[in-house]
Amino acid sequence: MNDLQAKDEIQFIQEMIERTRKITAGSWMFFLVWGIVAILGIVGMYVLVFIEKYSWIWLDWIVFMGFGVVFSIVYGKKLERLTGARTYAHITTGNLCFACGIAFGLVGFVFPLLKLYSWGLIPILIALVAGILVFTLGGIVEWNLLKWCGVIWWLGALGMVFIHENYRGLLVVPLLLIGYIMPALVLRSMYQKQSEENAP
Repeated sequence: MNDLQAKDEIQFIQEMIERTRKITAGSWMFFLVWGIVAILGIVGMYVLVFIEKYSWIWLDWIVFMGFGVVFSIVYGKKLERLTGARTYAHITTGNLCFACGIAFGLVGFVFPLLKLYSWGLIPILIALVAGILVFTLGGIVEWNLLKWCGVIWWLGALGMVFIHENYRGLLVVPLLLIGYIMPALVLRSMYQKQSEENAP
């Protein structure tokens, strides 16, 4: 391979990464909606615990998570139509999000129902998976902010070890604000800027 071919390949890779960044900027709504949905689920759960309606906690999570899944499918299809052809990095991020979504369902619902571990471990495991998701997305699109958000999720998971299990879920709220809502707002700003630049 000569220098010209190497430069062309590097330029092609950089163009693909830049295109993926633009697609990622357009996906800010996923972060925002999932952050809000999860916070509402946590608040609903603690309200139900306070009024001693423990049997309704499952319904609380099924409703909010169900809304998140339906939104992701509908908005994802819309975003795919708007962005056109998919890059390899775009396909990779989609697979990563799907895989982590399955992991969230397993560690948050299935494994506790099978009594593999106590309910108090759910927030810790959720934070670990969220950290993997956000950090890896940051690596794919070469965005350090997302990588740092992933690190914050892992530190939060570590911090929860030292908190009584009844209050661990509350620590997930600031993690969602920092690790989902804040990147969503930054992505939204990037998306609006790109839209203005592309406007005729």
